[in-house]
Amino acid sequence: MSSDYSTLLLGAGFTALVLVYLSQQGKRKSPAPLPPGPKGLPLLGNVADLPQTQPWVTFAEFGRKYGGITYLTALGKHIIVLNDPKYATEMLDKKSRIYSDRPTLVMAGQLVGWDKGPALIPFSQQWSEYRRLFAQLMGTRSKIDDFNDLFHEETHTFLRNLLETPNSWLDHCRRYAGALVLRVAFGYKVKVKEDPLVKLVDEAMDNFSETTASNAFMVDVFPSLQYVPAWFPGAEWKRKATKYHKTLAEMLEVPFAWVKQQMVAGTADSCFVSKQLENKSMTPEEELTIKWTAGGIYSGGADTTVAHMECFFMAMALHVDAQQKAQAEMESVLGVGVLPTLADRGRLPYFEAMFTEVYRCYTLGPTGLPHVCTQDDVHDGYFIPKGSIIFTNVWQFLRDPKTYSDPDKFSPERFMESPSHEKEKDPKNYVFGFGRRACPGMHFADASLWILLASLVAGFDIRPPVKDGQTVLPSGKFADGSISHPEHFDCVITPRQGTLQSIIRS
Repeated sequence: MSSDYSTLLLGAGFTALVLVYLSQQGKRKSPAPLPPGPKGLPLLGNVADLPQTQPWVTFAEFGRKYGGITYLTALGKHIIVLNDPKYATEMLDKKSRIYSDRPTLVMAGQLVGWDKGPALIPFSQQWSEYRRLFAQLMGTRSKIDDFNDLFHEETHTFLRNLLETPNSWLDHCRRYAGALVLRVAFGYKVKVKEDPLVKLVDEAMDNFSETTASNAFMVDVFPSLQYVPAWFPGAEWKRKATKYHKTLAEMLEVPFAWVKQQMVAGTADSCFVSKQLENKSMTPEEELTIKWTAGGIYSGGADTTVAHMECFFMAMALHVDAQQKAQAEMESVLGVGVLPTLADRGRLPYFEAMFTEVYRCYTLGPTGLPHVCTQDDVHDGYFIPKGSIIFTNVWQFLRDPKTYSDPDKFSPERFMESPSHEKEKDPKNYVFGFGRRACPGMHFADASLWILLASLVAGFDIRPPVKDGQTVLPSGKFADGSISHPEHFDCVITPRQGTLQSIIRS
């Protein structure tokens, strides 16, 4: 765990409360059996079985032993792990009315403050208002056409930056992701490579990923620890929460205040915030809703976009043969030296399949954010108690041999139709979440990634480096976090001569 293990001792003072709660839980009579799962210890339940790192791997082991749905308990909390996507579809999609709440995350929510925003806020009227505002802006595929010019403009900026400093490719990825969402939300144009707002968003989202990771902080196990003073020995996590709370507040306030200043000066570009504030008198509560919605646009899009771009670079370094097939297709369909546009998307089936395979093979949100059941339910003959925390093991969904043939192999061909082969299930059905909590910006994210990555493949060769005569491949391993980035790797990026002038002219 990222918090100091010594904080475990602080939980002793609250053991009596836990015991009372557990004794009350034991008196309930279930209308059906609970799902299968590992046997827990008296009082503690399955605390020892819960993983501290990369929970998706341990969850997959539960699935192999107990089936597609697994039950655990930890200090009185009911935990359901779904390793079969049919359960996610049946429960979270079809029964979304009762499976759309979020768990209380003390560290990320109450201490840092994310519980007031769209990602972690309880299923409520305020959540519905956030969702309505998102839908107005980017909720359907047809609305994404409004952003095509922006996608192409920022893609060409990315290509020029990559041409100039290819070793800084990750910085260019961060700039691209930040520039898109800051422009949409605030009309803010990123003009420098190390823009302070992009840096602020990156920092806030790193904090979010850390604090929402499964089982990451002891205060989420023993909520009463939140009252421990920051100066107390072993309470480093409390000091960290204070720092992260300040960063989050700045992320919400700084760009919002900038838009208001631009509006007063008459120089504001049209954007989500300016349209909401235009000719309107708002209460502080209504302003806060706009701040959080705008913050959700760029906090929800920035880090996940960067993580996916990292995955794509890694895939290209590992699978040069697939990269070359996609380049040959582009030259055949579009012509030598021509960069693709979004209008070409239906004309490049191999690249589309490769783009889709990266979604499947490199899962950046391996368990997503957990759902909570708001009432008792019986599903598929199993009792799901009210308050159960539901984890979807998306990482396992995308490696299930019943759904994907030879799932450990990187194979774009699995997503290509042929007389002898039916296309396998689109991973985008899983990676953007489920039910009413599915990502409202999925169409925006998908389109912005497609044009950027298609242009990258058309314009550049990506290879693993060679050191001392040996090819150094990426490890393919991922870091912990609710948004999981690949471990650091190097790659060699060189412009393709056929498209060099197209990049310069762009």
